[in-house]
Amino acid sequence: MFSLMRGSIPDAGNDPLDTISKAAALGAGEITFYSLFELSPTLDPAVLRELKAEADSLGIAIAASLDWLNPLRLDRHGRELQLGDGDLARGVQRLLETGASLSMREMFFTIGTLEDRAGNWRAQLDAVATLLTGLTPVLADLGMRALVKTHEEITSYECLELVERVGPDTLGISYDPANMLVRLEDPLAAARRLAPHITQVHIDDATLSFEGDTALRRHLAPVGQGIIDWPTLLALLPTAKPLIELHRGQFAIPAFDPTWLASQPYIELPEYAALVQSARFTREQLPIDQNDITLRLPAALEMVRL
Repeated sequence: MFSLMRGSIPDAGNDPLDTISKAAALGAGEITFYSLFELSPTLDPAVLRELKAEADSLGIAIAASLDWLNPLRLDRHGRELQLGDGDLARGVQRLLETGASLSMREMFFTIGTLEDRAGNWRAQLDAVATLLTGLTPVLADLGMRALVKTHEEITSYECLELVERVGPDTLGISYDPANMLVRLEDPLAAARRLAPHITQVHIDDATLSFEGDTALRRHLAPVGQGIIDWPTLLALLPTAKPLIELHRGQFAIPAFDPTWLASQPYIELPEYAALVQSARFTREQLPIDQNDITLRLPAALEMVRL
């Protein structure tokens, strides 16, 4: 069984029922929305019951992420604060309860952006850990677990630290290997570090190329045509649920900037060298249209159906 992210479905609009039908037609066993608010802006129980009934009739489950989760970036949490009468934790609890009512057992979240990492990043991680620790009894009562996504701003080491601080029964990993390249971590090495806690793996691929004298750039690629060794990675994660999420973000990585490198003490030299070498080997490879997901969807579907 594989899950399919709403944004990875060609011509997916804002109608959740149509999106569910399209995901089922593509063979997905689950459709993942970016937020529960995409299902119903007011989380109307009657609307949610109707959508679940239709999904059940099509043999597909409904999932959703928690979207952002960062108490130090409250400007991103307007709807959660409204749900919780000004209390973020209470608002997130409402989202978890709503997810549980739709039979969700895990909901992943993103902490921030590259710009957030350049700010008070340690304080942000601490605030997320505190919030999740406070939600531990709620998650336990619901039989749920939150998953931190390996987004482009967070390292595998920071994800592991969060899991260890909060506890693996409360927090797991939603592993997005293509994003590890932005942190100059080898996707396989990072997967090995996080493997005991990974329950979901995002399916997409990428290459690296040189950009000027100080940077590498991540280019998105069809699965099997990028850096990621998918057979080995999936063998490391035999129980992780595949989630096709075809990215659109394009990032330049200041990989040869001494000042930037000095601020990234986690980077391991063997992993760094291997990624630079991969960029050299793909020097002549022209990237595909980075915004056209239809160029990458067939390869992703083929892999998860094997």
